Amino acid sequence: MNPVEGEYWRARDDGRIDCLLCPKRCLLAEGQSGSCKVRVARAGALVLPYFAAITSLAVDPIEKKPLYHFLPGSSVFSAGFVGCNLHCPFCQNWEIAQTESVPTRRVGPDELVRAALDARVPSIAFTYSEPLVHFEYVKAAMLLARRAGLRTVLVTNGCVNPEPAYELLSLADATNVDLKCWSPKDYRSVLGGERDAVLSFIKASAAACHTEVTTLVVPGLSDASVDIREIARFLASISRDLPYHLSAYHPAWKRRDPPTDPSLLASLAKVARGELRYVYVGNIAGEDSDTRCPSCAAKVIRRRGYETNASGLRVSPGRTECAACGGILPIVGL
Repeated sequence: MNPVEGEYWRARDDGRIDCLLCPKRCLLAEGQSGSCKVRVARAGALVLPYFAAITSLAVDPIEKKPLYHFLPGSSVFSAGFVGCNLHCPFCQNWEIAQTESVPTRRVGPDELVRAALDARVPSIAFTYSEPLVHFEYVKAAMLLARRAGLRTVLVTNGCVNPEPAYELLSLADATNVDLKCWSPKDYRSVLGGERDAVLSFIKASAAACHTEVTTLVVPGLSDASVDIREIARFLASISRDLPYHLSAYHPAWKRRDPPTDPSLLASLAKVARGELRYVYVGNIAGEDSDTRCPSCAAKVIRRRGYETNASGLRVSPGRTECAACGGILPIVGL
């Protein structure tokens, strides 16, 4: 099969290719791949040798994305890919995100949507590694999914240029965006990304669809209370109702630091709650991750691991209320 030609690129007079998908703007000579490893210059064009190459297919709890205010208690059909345009040394999915040698199978967009429909779930997620570097495939699959009545979910690092971001967000029903740290310098030098591009993506996402944000609390990078406060203030400037997840780091790939201390995670959550109504702690067994009504403090969603009881919600088309007091809640219900 001949490689599919990509979008968002420009040919130079000297035969090299500018990739315009993400802020890294890789300049590619013949045969070279971008930082993401999945977009390649070939014969004067940008081609996609990994188009429809899927590393993982699974049915997950929607809470695993993590999405706590979107179809709570439901399952989501999840698809993963090869590659990523960031190179976080603590990558939790490095086996598929940081190498192209992982086994894959070809699953066309139409086949993927049929599999999601066969799974009898309400939504489909593009997740595990970075879906945005597979822009063309994700766009095609999201269009088909929407037509088939499936909700669409992006789990992403948000490091993408505005035009492709708007294209995909117009087809998305929900996103979870990784905001990996607050320092622009560390974003660039440690992760290989651009913080301000991610902030812009979060703003655009919140305007387009349901949005939640996650920060993996990594020692020396994203574990300072002053930085978590700044992130929370940024999110609160969009909406105090925007759900924020603080997730525990565990040693992976190139980083062998000890896991995040649960007491530190709890203290950082307290800091973030000074700005935001909904802050959750993840990757820590036994932590309280219930959702409470801000009006009456009733538990509207109870969570134990990935087991979810949403009986405290009263859902009608376009509206979700607290069953106890009738207060309107910023939750997309089933």
